[in-house]
Amino acid sequence: MDIQAIVTAISTVGFPVVMCGALFWYMTEQNKSHKEETNALKDAITDLRVAITELISKISKD
Repeated sequence: MDIQAIVTAISTVGFPVVMCGALFWYMTEQNKSHKEETNALKDAITDLRVAITELISKISKD
């Protein structure tokens, strides 16, 4: 989208409508990013749980 299209959109439908569209796009992108981060944290927690379980097993054997 070029600058002329943005200016045309603002003058045609008004600033509030254009900003609502921009904020909606921003929120959807943030949700995608947050979902990826959450999945990465969940994987890290699962890996740590496995490591702690293995450590407990090794300590219990000694």
